[in-house]
Amino acid sequence: MIYTIGDVHGQVTMLNALLEHLRARPLRDDDTLIFLGDYVDRGEDSCAVVDQLIQLQEVRPDTIFLRGNHEQLMLDARNSEPTQQGPAGFVMHSSETNHWLENGGADTLFSYGVDDFLNWRDQIPKAHWAFIEATQMEYVTERYHFVHAGLLPEGKSWEGAPYGLEPRLWIREPFLSYRPTIGGRVVVFGHTPQRTGRPLLQRNKIGIDTGAVFGGPLTAAVIDPDAPIGKLPRPDFIQVIYDTAT
Repeated sequence: MIYTIGDVHGQVTMLNALLEHLRARPLRDDDTLIFLGDYVDRGEDSCAVVDQLIQLQEVRPDTIFLRGNHEQLMLDARNSEPTQQGPAGFVMHSSETNHWLENGGADTLFSYGVDDFLNWRDQIPKAHWAFIEATQMEYVTERYHFVHAGLLPEGKSWEGAPYGLEPRLWIREPFLSYRPTIGGRVVVFGHTPQRTGRPLLQRNKIGIDTGAVFGGPLTAAVIDPDAPIGKLPRPDFIQVIYDTAT
């Protein structure tokens, strides 16, 4: 079976609970684990999430970790102009770094205990940078296409193209409203929170970002890779909700 997990966004408590649910099924050695990206930013402890995923990779080296747009934002910030000391003690970041910080990156840096914003890059462990760099853009099987945000349907255009954005990391429309299958496969994706807390299930797509960082559940979909397209059975969805009392 394939177990695919939606956007974590630093919610390490929920991630740990979900992994325990999977292990209890039990999760077998020949099952495939696929994470759809957005491990960092906004949530309770992005550093702990990356630590947990690195440990999981050591135990299950065949686990697939896809890249989300927030990992890309973090890498773009790292690869941009260095942060500088400005006049009157102000710290001057690059536009890429400011963009990341404004979209949850500040929470990520706080989780790493960053106290010197001039040298924030060096305060993130090299193993964490290596993990983020190694994330994949997509994972394709015979019947399913796993990707963070979605796919650009053939012959369609989208608003991110003029800015050189990668649709697999950023797209919403026209992907979300597109009804035919793309490449003959069902697209399994995250990125767009399903505000109802329920996954999106359509003939051509399965969306499992259920807004964990916004108070919704963290969702995993259990998928039979041999399920025939056109007779798509409802996947088994496993969900955990953050208990603020704990």
